This record gives sequence, C-alpha cells and structure tokens, in this order.
Amino acid sequence: MDALISAALEEVCARLSYGIPVTDLWPALRGALEAAGLPLSPAVKRVLWARLLALPVISLVVGDGDGSPVAPGDPAEKDVEEAERRGVRLVSSAPLRDNFLGMYDHRFAKSELSAVQKAALELVGASRCAPMYI
Repeated sequence: MDALISAALEEVCARLSYGIPVTDLWPALRGALEAAGLPLSPAVKRVLWARLLALPVISLVVGDGDGSPVAPGDPAEKDVEEAERRGVRLVSSAPLRDNFLGMYDHRFAKSELSAVQKAALELVGASRCAPMYI
C-alpha cells in the first residue's frame, strides 16, 4: 500500500499547483495498481483516499483555477465517490511540489530562482509523462 500512496503523491505533485482531479487519479495509478496486484475496486479507492487525506501535505480543492478549499467536515473528505461527483482535486503543498521539482531546502540558498527558472523546472516536471519526440 505504501508504494501506491507514493505513486499517488507523485501524480498529485506532477500536476503542480493545479493538482489532479480525483477522477484522473485512478487511471494514472493503473500501472502501480497492476504492480501491486490490486484491482481498482471501491474498497481500494476508499483505502487510498483515506490514506492520502491523512497526509498533512495534501489538500482538497473544488472548482477551476485556484478553486476553493473543501471545508473541514465536508462529505467529500470521507466519501471518494462524493469527491468524484463534485470534481474535487487533490493538491500538494508548495514545499512538497518544490521537492518534486528537485528544489530541496532552497530557502537556505544564497540566491533565489527567478520566475523564469522556476517556470522552466515546472514545465520539465509536468512533462514527465508527455511523449518524447525525437
């Protein structure tokens, strides 16, 4: 199960600040589920959902663009099917996204990345699943 949580975190981080819609998470995890020998059943979805939401680096957002955070106690927090119906997205924290992009402890660096440099890193990170053309 830890490998599935790790794969899910990678998918969430790869979508950068927008996050990943819950409905897009399951197809993205197909390979990890097959490697674990698990079918994508409602029970597996519920367990993955609970484990992801238990992580303090994951938040839920509803709506397009920046969206609005899902309120504490909202049914979408407990029910993955409700989250799918409402178009909820999983979003990782900014420090976790930075780590995904290879920017570790950049707050201790002597200089800052420019906006262009950070945007370039984000494009590289987001392109990890794009087809490569030679």
